[in-house]
Amino acid sequence: MASSFHTIGHITRDRVGGAGGGREQAGGAAHYAALTLARLGERVAVTTRMAPRDRPALLAELQAAGVEVTAHPSPATTTFESVWLDAAMRRRALSVGARAAPFTADDLPAATTAAGFPLLLGPLLAGDMDVRFIAHAAARGVVALDAQGMVRAHRDGRVAAQPWADMEAGLKAVGFVKADTEEAALLTGEADPRRAARRLARHLGTPPREAIVTMAGDGAIIATPRSARAIAALPGEPAVDATGCGDTFFAAYLARRRRGDGVAAAGRFAAVCATFTLERQGAFAASLPKVLARGDGWRRRSG
Repeated sequence: MASSFHTIGHITRDRVGGAGGGREQAGGAAHYAALTLARLGERVAVTTRMAPRDRPALLAELQAAGVEVTAHPSPATTTFESVWLDAAMRRRALSVGARAAPFTADDLPAATTAAGFPLLLGPLLAGDMDVRFIAHAAARGVVALDAQGMVRAHRDGRVAAQPWADMEAGLKAVGFVKADTEEAALLTGEADPRRAARRLARHLGTPPREAIVTMAGDGAIIATPRSARAIAALPGEPAVDATGCGDTFFAAYLARRRRGDGVAAAGRFAAVCATFTLERQGAFAASLPKVLARGDGWRRRSG
């Protein structure tokens, strides 16, 4: 049976911390997205690159969740250190200890996902995936792209923002794109998230042409070329770690769109899932019934 989703990106060795210290864990957009999808009941496959010695530790959680993993060998595993700079976890400093080899067309799955929906690309640094790779992916199904890696340069061990020079060509092959407010502003020149989301959507060349701009505790904007909708953040328990929240939101949104939800309903569902991730360390771990129950309670209280 074909997978509902196929995520592609480097599974990383991360050290996440702040003033109070830190911890080591598996990370990367493909990791957080795949676990979200699997725990929501989707059939998921992952393609990654890493050093063979790191496979047992970094892939264990994915495999336990029933995710089908293909790990191509690389001389090194991408390694990040992430330090939150503020209590609200809106700003962080990233440094890179090592980088895995970039992806090539040969790394793409031979078969498309079920109904061609979608391949979720999660580059982490510029050079992980180029425009040709995105085009090859689009030949196998609808592409959902996390744009963060397209605007992150690796310089002397640090991560610095940079424009995506090939954005117009790259987004022509994409049906869904996600960026946070800073990334969206860099990509579009628009400081206002609503205008930035609309501009990103207009660059997309593949239906359904939907762009998401996440705004941390302020929710998200979801746009098509003709409209934009604000999705409120869900009140929840005190925040524990915002790592992976955007990846959770994107994956959960895609899952509900595949199930037939409209943009607003899928966005609200994704906001609930992101809140569950924010309230714990590590990846999303709630079940679909828990998400639906909390979402129903939120609507009753706010409606």
